[in-house]
Amino acid sequence: MQDATKLAAEMKGFDTSKVAVDDDQEVPTIAAGSAEEREALEAMEALLPDGPPKASSAEMKLLCLRGRKYDPARAAALMPDLMSLIEELDLRSPSDQLTADLASGKVVVTGAKDEMNRAIMWLRLRFHDPKQCGPRDMGRLLATVILHALRDENTARCGIVILQDFTGVGMKNIDPKTGKYLFGECFPRLPVRIGRACIFNPPWFIGKVVLPVVKAFMSPKLKSRLVIVNGSKPAGLAAILPPTSLTEELGGSFPFDLASWAASLEPAASGDAWRVDPMAS
Repeated sequence: MQDATKLAAEMKGFDTSKVAVDDDQEVPTIAAGSAEEREALEAMEALLPDGPPKASSAEMKLLCLRGRKYDPARAAALMPDLMSLIEELDLRSPSDQLTADLASGKVVVTGAKDEMNRAIMWLRLRFHDPKQCGPRDMGRLLATVILHALRDENTARCGIVILQDFTGVGMKNIDPKTGKYLFGECFPRLPVRIGRACIFNPPWFIGKVVLPVVKAFMSPKLKSRLVIVNGSKPAGLAAILPPTSLTEELGGSFPFDLASWAASLEPAASGDAWRVDPMAS
């Protein structure tokens, strides 16, 4: 209990105020490739300052535009933040650590979608060792996985569902500094919106000690999107997410092969996918 109380105390100040969360649960009305999207892109480009943000590719600008619900001003403000995050995480350089983290399966976007076409980001921190993978390493993993997933135009437009699977997680897997870095520094600078956050099967020290502290610092908007499923039975998840969007491990029918998925992100791990900008092939 003492260790759990200490862990909870270290989570104080957990800031999610700048994380983009859906204002509503409606699918975007502007279609990808439409005249309305092109008009919004032109309006965004007019707001960009001269320099790297303005010179970036249309695809990179579209990530920001779609990720901020076609608000040209918000998208233009996000562009330099996204570029600074890419530089901060050194995404253009090869990384053996990133290759190992991708293969671990602790942060994946399976390819499944919920009923609102939002991609499922599945977190399994039981595979995370904070002694081997620090906050910046996790930030690099998160940014790589999300930016790769956003190449799907519907994911870019509709956002993601975070499925935090706490099955098998112990206190040794939790690092407060990493959580604060991901939600305070990374998510706010990524062109993605969180539509829902699902906490599945939290152990007692998370559900009873840590989570109440985190929720006290969580933005009202994100808190309103939070769903907690106690217990390990997949039936609880199936009441929230379509079984067709859940992997077999979670009691669903969506096929997911970790090795194939990780191999598809190998260019990002080697730095090749980021030589020009995040949308380079």
